[in-house]
This record gives sequence, structure tokens and C-alpha cells, in this order.
Amino acid sequence: MLLEFDEQSKGLIPVYGMNIMDSLGQNEKDLENYLKSTIGDLLFPEYLVFGNERSFQSEADLFAVNSYGDLVVFELKVHGQYDRGKVYQALSYAQHFSFWRYTEMNNHYKKCFSNEKELIDAFEEHFGFKIDTTEFNNRQKIIVISHSSSEDTGRISKYWKKIGVDIEEYFYRFYDVGGKKYFELSNELVFQQNSYNCWINTCLRYYPMAYLDMVKEEKAATYGDRRGIIGSWMNKSYVFLYHNGYGIIAAGKGTATIKDHYNKVLKDDERYIKLTKFIYGVNTTDGNIIKSLSPSYIKEILERDFYFPNTIVTLTENEASALFEECKKQF
Repeated sequence: MLLEFDEQSKGLIPVYGMNIMDSLGQNEKDLENYLKSTIGDLLFPEYLVFGNERSFQSEADLFAVNSYGDLVVFELKVHGQYDRGKVYQALSYAQHFSFWRYTEMNNHYKKCFSNEKELIDAFEEHFGFKIDTTEFNNRQKIIVISHSSSEDTGRISKYWKKIGVDIEEYFYRFYDVGGKKYFELSNELVFQQNSYNCWINTCLRYYPMAYLDMVKEEKAATYGDRRGIIGSWMNKSYVFLYHNGYGIIAAGKGTATIKDHYNKVLKDDERYIKLTKFIYGVNTTDGNIIKSLSPSYIKEILERDFYFPNTIVTLTENEASALFEECKKQF
């Protein structure tokens, strides 16, 4: 996470990122090319890239080796759906190319880079020492790079890592600071986009009846030390209520009415924003959730993954508009 040091308050303030469409426009493929050209140099200099994906071949995006000669498989997902498929695909590549030994790796290196240098010589040039050719690809390492992920997908990679598979997930960010664009690669899952549209988690774990209170009062609310998340920036923006286990259960547009008070029902300090054009799928009499947009359906509509349990998840204007239209159909 990129943080700004505020001189006036002497505090740290998150710098909100941009989605890929705002940062690169339609040239999403460019990011993949940028990453390929910098991995092994600016990014992950501890690896030697010896091959890239060839047209019409079922291969990983990048092949590299570490200083032990282990095969490192890079899977890049810069657009499309960022779901568990990216992990399984990378695992499949690692298994498929686990049979490679030095001869196969050297042949691939020559096909991709069209030079007369041997891989063993490139290895020595990069790391400063040689290893025996029998040491190549005794183990495999997997690195997945994407825009975002979900808690469920994270559990998959953590499971394989726990039982001995060397796998890591990284996430890319774009920031606009002082009119200049900055790029960050991080293993931090949570990502706040620079957007005024969002969904607010109803905090089921700590306030089981908060969702019903929000729906009845046509508001979005946060509590305790998380109250600062609600702000005037949400005025006239799409605001959704996300309920764990169900998905989006209500939607509306933010207003200028934002208030702090003590919620007697929930017995905690609350800040809320009143919503207009409010629609919902909850029976306000008994609290039953009749209709909702499930997490899987949200991913299908917006074609990307999210860290769903987060207190606030920001959305682009197009994403929020698409979700609101779907809510009007469902609720």
C-alpha cells in the first residue's frame, strides 16, 4: 500500500489507486509486455528469465530460473477474470514442465531469444557463478501476478504453499500522484481504487442486525473505529450494501446527509450516509434476505475478482452503473 505523509496532521494517508482502464485505457496487453520486459531486471532481479510464451503454444507467460537452477513459472493476469483459475493454470504449467532438464531449458532459451549463447553462460553472467547442469529444475516455483484476488482464491494458494508447493501471489497497482502515474507490485491483497462508487460491508460478524437497520433507514453505515470510511466523497455516488454470505442486498445513491450518532440498537458509535433511489432485496418485517447479487455473480458481471470481506470496496463508474442496473432488475 502506498501512503502519503501529511505534514499538517503528521499522519499517514492512503493513496488511492486507479483501475487498469483509467491508467492504460484499452492497451491492457501493453502492461503484460511491460511486465515481461522488466521481470528479471527491475522486478524480481533475483531471477534469470530464459523464455517467454510463444504464439499458439500452451506455455506459461514467462520462464525463469533462480540461483539454484529451479524453474520459476510466471503467470500474468492483467485483464479478464481474476479467479482461482489463474492459480490452477500456473500449477498446471509447473507440473507440465517439471520434466524439463537443462537440455530442454537450453533449447527453449535459444528458441525464445535467438542467440548463440548457452543458458549455462547466461546463468553465470547473471548470477556470477556456475552450477552443474544436473542442478537445473530439481524444484519448481510459481509466481502469479494479477490486479486483484479473493479470499477464497488466496486460501487455495496458501493451501498449496502449506503442503510444500512454492507459490506466491502478487498484485499490481497504479497511482496518480501529482499528475504522474506510478506503478507498484505488492503481495498485499486489499486495494482501494480512486473512485467515489463503492459497496459497504454490513459487518455481520460484529453487528448481526446492522444490515436490517441500514435497509430500514435507507442508509450505509460504519461503526466504532471504522467510522471514518464514510465521507462526503460518497455524495451522488453509487453505494451498495454487501452482506457476507449473500452478496449485494441493497443499493442507492449517496446524499449530502452524513451524520455521527450513537446507535442505541447496535450499542456503538455510528456514522451513516443517507441513500436515495434506494432498492433492496430484504423483507424488512422479518429480516429475511429474499434476493441478492452473489459474489460469483458480481465477478461474472464485472469480470474481475474482489476481496469481498473488506469494509469498503471501491468500483469504477462503469462497474457501479452495471451493478445498479442489475440490482434494479433483481430487487
